Amino acid sequence: MELDELKNAWQNINTPNTPAHKIATMLSENNHPVLKGIRKQVIIEVAVWSIFLLCYYTMFDGDTKPVWVNAVLVVSVLLPIIHNLMGYSFARYLINGTSLKQSLIVYLSKVKMYAVVSIGSRVILAAGFVLFFTYGLTITTAKYYSIAIIGLLFLFQLWVLYRIWAGRLNNIKATVQGFE
Repeated sequence: MELDELKNAWQNINTPNTPAHKIATMLSENNHPVLKGIRKQVIIEVAVWSIFLLCYYTMFDGDTKPVWVNAVLVVSVLLPIIHNLMGYSFARYLINGTSLKQSLIVYLSKVKMYAVVSIGSRVILAAGFVLFFTYGLTITTAKYYSIAIIGLLFLFQLWVLYRIWAGRLNNIKATVQGFE
């Protein structure tokens, strides 16, 4: 197809005539379907982590552990909550530049930071759980193997998470490079 034919085809496309107020309503935060899904996920996860924090002290013998071990657990559980809130805020403001390329460059830098926070919060969460639930245990061979299996599962989860973020970042980098 020649360039002139492509331009003519582009100019002859009938676009729907949607009023500006209807477009604004569709793009508002309360009506955006992706943001609704993210908001629902954040609410559920914050509720579950909050319930865990309210119950761990008595259900998992937090009262018998030192204050610093409890503090490590609380901080490690608060990080996923902060991560979720950061993700929601991140999804609300995607366009941040004068051009599409500039917006993608800014988006790429934000996604890199978000990926680091995502993986880092998982590492800290896993370490906090392992510390809390193994503190004061007499380690037997069976418990050692159980801890090793749990550790391997956490490492596998982190590897999968790393691969997901690396794929996302590579896709965005390729899109940015496509503009050059």
